[in-house]
Amino acid sequence: MSTKEQSVTLLRKNKEAQVAAFQSVGMSGVTVASRASEFGKYIKWAGGLLDLCVACQRLSDGSKWYFTREEWDSLTAANKQQFIKYGLRVRAYGHSFVMAATDCLDTDGNVTFAWGNRVKVTDMDSRNCGKAYNDFAGAQNTELIIAAQAGTTGAEGVTGVPAAEITRTYKAYTQEQDGFEDEHDWHLPGLGCLIVMYKCKTEINEALEYFWSVDSRLAATGYYCSTEYSYEQVFCVSQSSGYVSVTYKETVYRVRAVCEEL
Repeated sequence: MSTKEQSVTLLRKNKEAQVAAFQSVGMSGVTVASRASEFGKYIKWAGGLLDLCVACQRLSDGSKWYFTREEWDSLTAANKQQFIKYGLRVRAYGHSFVMAATDCLDTDGNVTFAWGNRVKVTDMDSRNCGKAYNDFAGAQNTELIIAAQAGTTGAEGVTGVPAAEITRTYKAYTQEQDGFEDEHDWHLPGLGCLIVMYKCKTEINEALEYFWSVDSRLAATGYYCSTEYSYEQVFCVSQSSGYVSVTYKETVYRVRAVCEEL
C-alpha cells in the first residue's frame, strides 16, 4: 500500500471513530457521509447548547423554517409576515426538539395536571438513574400512556391520563385563525428533554420572551415528563432548581409539550 493510500485509510478510520463517538451520545444523524468540516459544530452540540431557533411554518407552502434571533432580526417586517411561529427549536447536548411557546392550558384555565392513576403502563419499561436521564422517547411514551389508561377512572380518582392527553390536544395555531391546521406530533417530553431544558433554562427563557412574551418563560416550578419510575410513580423536574424527583401519578404539575424537529 502506498503512503497516499495509507493516509487515506487512516483518515477514513479516524472519521469513522469520530462518527461512532457522536452516535454514542445520541447524535444518530452524524454519519460517515457527514462533512468533516461540520464536526466542530457537532462537538459544541454534543457538549452543550448549539443554538435556539424560532420554528416557523411558511404560509405560502407549509414548509418548515428555523431562524436564530439574528436571522429573524434580519428579515423585513413583510418577510416575517410570511411565517407563523409554532415553537422554539432547541439543539443541545446531542439532541434536537421543538418546545411549545407556552405551558399547556385547558379550557377551564387549569395549568397543572395529574399524570394518571397508579397503574402500570403496558409495554413501557420503568426506568431509573442513567436510563431515565437519557430518555428522549417522549413520542413513543405518550402513545403508550394514552393507550393504557385513556377514558378510565382509577382508584386515585383521576380520569384518563391528563398530562399526556393535554399535550396531544395542544395547538400552536388553528386552521380557523391562521389558515393552517397544526399537525405537529406534540407530546409529553421524556425526562432527558426536561433536563436539557433546565440546563439551558436561562437562554431558553430569554429566547421565549424575545420571540413571544414574558408569559412564555418556563415557570420556576415542577414539570411532568413521560418517563415512568414505577407503576405508582413518575419523574418530574423542577425548573427552579433542576432537582429530579419522583412523585405519585395523581399529583398535579405543569406540562410543556414538545415535538420532533421536521
